[in-house]
Amino acid sequence: MSTSPIAARPYLRDEVYTALKVRLGVRAAGLTAPLRLREEELAAELGVSRTPVREAMRRLEQEGLITFRPRRGARLMPTSLPEYLEWLSIREMLEGLAAREVALNGANDVAPRLRAVFADFDEAGALARPAEYAAANTAFHALMIEESGNALLGKTWDSFGHLKMAGLRFIERLNRGSQSFHEHHDIIDAIAQRDPDGAEMLARRHVRLLRDQAAASLKEFDLPEQNETTP
Repeated sequence: MSTSPIAARPYLRDEVYTALKVRLGVRAAGLTAPLRLREEELAAELGVSRTPVREAMRRLEQEGLITFRPRRGARLMPTSLPEYLEWLSIREMLEGLAAREVALNGANDVAPRLRAVFADFDEAGALARPAEYAAANTAFHALMIEESGNALLGKTWDSFGHLKMAGLRFIERLNRGSQSFHEHHDIIDAIAQRDPDGAEMLARRHVRLLRDQAAASLKEFDLPEQNETTP
């Protein structure tokens, strides 16, 4: 993780929470074993005392990003397949709402900006460069949520969202690059046409197909607990 400290200021609580969430979210992506977290090390990396780090970790525990165990402290846990499928069920509704809101109220240039996310890809490129396409996919969904203009929707998304899932390589593992590419552009077309019903239907279908394929194909993803690692 980055070691850039947070500049001193009178009220650090929110800044420490945000910075720690981003750092741990990056580490959580693709994690296959519990990762032990030490307050003193995190505080040193952020350049703050242990108190705001402890408070931030408790908030992140409530959001499900980390787990506290008796006499063993805090752990950043791998994502299980059941957890991911549960999130996709929620995502289906969130993304449907986001697509509807963008189609209804999005800026005039929202469709071109959404298309620009995938400007470097065609169907073949989505298959041939899965890591780069996954990053574009994450950017697309984040932009959709942002452009919805619904602040509470954004907060709900941020509580889990793509942050923890970006490194799990589901598009690659399910060989969904080509399918995903076309699904995204269908959603964008509906938004460009200012068709909220169509945009919502396509966005929900996009997530539902991913969930169905993951449930059918990735039984092995529910990994047993392995030896713990440290940062």
